[in-house]
Amino acid sequence: MEDSLASLVEKLQGLGLTKREAEVYLAIWMKNGATVKELLDLLDVHQPQLYNIIQSLIRKGFVKASAGRPRIYIASDIVPLIDVQKMKLDLLKESLQEELIKLRNRTEEETPYISIVRSLEGILASIIEIVNSAEIEIRAELPYTIFKELKQYLLSALQRGVNLYLLVYPEEETFDEFQMFKDRVKIKTSELGNFLLVISDLSVAVYSKRRFFTARKLSVSNSEVYGYEIQEKDLLLRLLNIHNNLWRKAKEVICWEHTPEVYPKVLLEFSTALDEIENLFKLGYVPIVTVEGRYVKDGQPVKLTGKARSINMAGIISNFVLDIGTREVTIGGFDAEVEDIEAQKVIIEKIIKNQG
Repeated sequence: MEDSLASLVEKLQGLGLTKREAEVYLAIWMKNGATVKELLDLLDVHQPQLYNIIQSLIRKGFVKASAGRPRIYIASDIVPLIDVQKMKLDLLKESLQEELIKLRNRTEEETPYISIVRSLEGILASIIEIVNSAEIEIRAELPYTIFKELKQYLLSALQRGVNLYLLVYPEEETFDEFQMFKDRVKIKTSELGNFLLVISDLSVAVYSKRRFFTARKLSVSNSEVYGYEIQEKDLLLRLLNIHNNLWRKAKEVICWEHTPEVYPKVLLEFSTALDEIENLFKLGYVPIVTVEGRYVKDGQPVKLTGKARSINMAGIISNFVLDIGTREVTIGGFDAEVEDIEAQKVIIEKIIKNQG
């Protein structure tokens, strides 16, 4: 009983009550109404302090007082109280978002490239923020326990038209809810992962160590859990290279069919674009591709459309050849040096059967 009450006190503190206020509220609730005298008999508290606590509970809406003498204090139902809290938080969220955006627009300080995120709640909040902001694609490598917490947000992103590339470890379910979005989702599973990594639109990521989420080792307290929010693209892509090595070996669970109906498809991450083009080559298709990026030599912006002809993967060099009709150009990814163009976005517009 004592453990149960202690748990309830802790949960009530999450609604903004002090420990003492939570204890008084529970005492009133269990008695289905109580006088000050009855509460003084039940609780180790002085009368002036008790009056202050009751008045605070009344102001917060957790307790009501009768009109008669002696006054009987009645505990309010917790469900509408939580609903009111949710409404307040929704209004606060809208107001804070507007004010924070205005504040960011006024400041001239540069956005930090890397910032530390403390606690499991902080990491989840950061992931939810970047998942909700995604417009084109999400890449993620997630422990199953974290995937369960984020599932509804990933499904919402798919409903908005975002492409999802998801690796979950270890495999513990069938991912049935994702099947209806299979033209925009690829899901793979592995017995072990590298880390927790979620990348939104190839511009911002949340990273944390696998060690914090494994069930195979001694659990880590919430206060010890930390991660990083990363906006440094070079570091982000180095982590993505590690992820891609596992991605290629992982077990495929859901994948779109490479048929004309699923295109056009926008691909921000270059290795994903290469994999997609390579798969289409193997199936006998010629991809019609638009590349948005810049020329490697002079940095001038460029947008070209043509037929993807071949892929080159030799050591650390990965690129493909684009036939634009008048000439052929080589397309590389982020930080390309030996190619003609550094791609920032690859759009497979459509595919046609190779006639020979």
